[in-house]
Amino acid sequence: MKNLKAFALIVLLAIGLGACKKVDDSSFLDKTDVGQLNEATVFADSLLTFRFLTGVYTGLATTYYLDNGLTGGGLWSYSDASDDSDIVWSGATAQAAPAFNSATFASLADFSRFKNHWNNCYNNIRRVNVFLANVDRAPISAPRRASLKLEARFLRAYYYWHLLRNYSGVPIIGDKVYAITDDFGLPRSTFAETVNYIVAELDACAALPKTTKIEDFGRPTQGAALGLKSKVLLLAASPLFNGQNPGTGANKSLAGYDNLDNNRWKVAADAAKAVIDLGTYNLVKDNTTAPGYGYYQMMITRNTEEHIFQVMKSTGRWYETYLLPVSRGGQAYSYPTQELVDTYPMKNGKNINEAGSGYVEANMYKDRDPRFYYSILYDGSLWLNNTTNTKTVVNLYANAPGDGLGTSGSTKTGYLYRKFCHEGAGGNFGISNNIGLVAIRYAEILLNYAEAQNEFSGPSAEVYQAVEQIRERAGLNPFKLPLLLTKEQMREVIRNERRVELTFEEATRFFDIKRWKVAETLINGPATGMRWTRNGSTTTGARFTFETRKFTAPQMYYFPIPQSEINKSQVLIQNPGW
Repeated sequence: MKNLKAFALIVLLAIGLGACKKVDDSSFLDKTDVGQLNEATVFADSLLTFRFLTGVYTGLATTYYLDNGLTGGGLWSYSDASDDSDIVWSGATAQAAPAFNSATFASLADFSRFKNHWNNCYNNIRRVNVFLANVDRAPISAPRRASLKLEARFLRAYYYWHLLRNYSGVPIIGDKVYAITDDFGLPRSTFAETVNYIVAELDACAALPKTTKIEDFGRPTQGAALGLKSKVLLLAASPLFNGQNPGTGANKSLAGYDNLDNNRWKVAADAAKAVIDLGTYNLVKDNTTAPGYGYYQMMITRNTEEHIFQVMKSTGRWYETYLLPVSRGGQAYSYPTQELVDTYPMKNGKNINEAGSGYVEANMYKDRDPRFYYSILYDGSLWLNNTTNTKTVVNLYANAPGDGLGTSGSTKTGYLYRKFCHEGAGGNFGISNNIGLVAIRYAEILLNYAEAQNEFSGPSAEVYQAVEQIRERAGLNPFKLPLLLTKEQMREVIRNERRVELTFEEATRFFDIKRWKVAETLINGPATGMRWTRNGSTTTGARFTFETRKFTAPQMYYFPIPQSEINKSQVLIQNPGW
């Protein structure tokens, strides 16, 4: 890990300046001789101390989706490597998703996206350590310093969480701030040690305030700490790491637990229940304006009672710019698959292949789960037109002018995403949407609890209640599940609800199908879209295969430790299959 040494050689000025961006013409920083900034001067000034920690927050965005979370290139890399969607790029040298989809990872162990992700996490972990080692010298009140320390520890745990879910067991630095003369050859901690470290840090962070002021939205709270703990322990209880660890030899304990322990599901359920029991969070509900309208409101509103933690970004039409079609000022970067579309049930709660669902292939978009209409743009859907200021049809049929399937710069599956996009905005006009990157929200916690509790003891009344809350908010009618479901049947219900409810959020689907160890089944074979053609007033449709995907196990269940790091270290062990 010689990048640790490189970091130690960077003068703290460079670290601080990453957080000390110019705010306005009257900013104190404009009057500071930045050439004199160093560790002593940064932490002798309260403003510079706050700015230093702000720099750690800034790194969250580029970690959210690989190393490029605030531009389209990184945003889609995870989701488009699952069975949910495809990406605008086709070359594996451009993005990670094509490398997943074509199983060409063998030559990409040092791919810049993976290496940058690893480095970004560790750079920010070290920044937290520098902050914790020096903040007591800052002219800040003792209560505020205590709160800032907890914020910093949460952020550090959050970066370790990203490392854990991508690489499994990783080197744990602790609180150490490395000097140039120190030994940087840290071995990887086991998976169990990494999980335990993150959980212990989050337990300490549970002393954070229960709520924050509106102007502080985006800072972690008690709920954020407990919510992240829920995510970590759900991952740890899952088959890939708990009982079906594919590692062998030296990397067995790095890739997951050495044994199966069903009680890990109970620990995960208890962690999610702790968030529920706070009584702080609720689903955003509004089935009066329109079925499932609360789901849409949650997606376009920065601060709601459902949001537990968001990675903040500047206001603007960010989602609209990247997701919407060209005719609506967008860049059409990501394309949902037919497989994802088929996952959405009908509005009566029945799956499309279930008796009595009412599904008709020739009219497949009629009477679907309201979440479908708030998440997917399909041929014939409506969106604001920037020239008429009215809602008009989005034409995604084959070779439709501008946006159609097969048209340059548009969809290649017949679909586009609209999730998190505001109906009153286009990519370059209308309302300025200000939603952040949703990292933890209450619906996910309910699903975490339902999954873990079902796996531990079966479909209890509490499991039913957690899932049905989400289905009710979605506007399904009826929203109740059939009685007397088996554990296996409830498992499928929960997994489908996670896919529909959380689609396109923090790559949930990508990591779900890996932790369930089903990716080798779901991402091996054809990926399909829908081609609608028009002849006069007649429209006909046919499913088609736009890509055949491969998944190689165990290699693709883990990201590779950057090869450049392996080459520099005598103690780093590579992940299975690499």
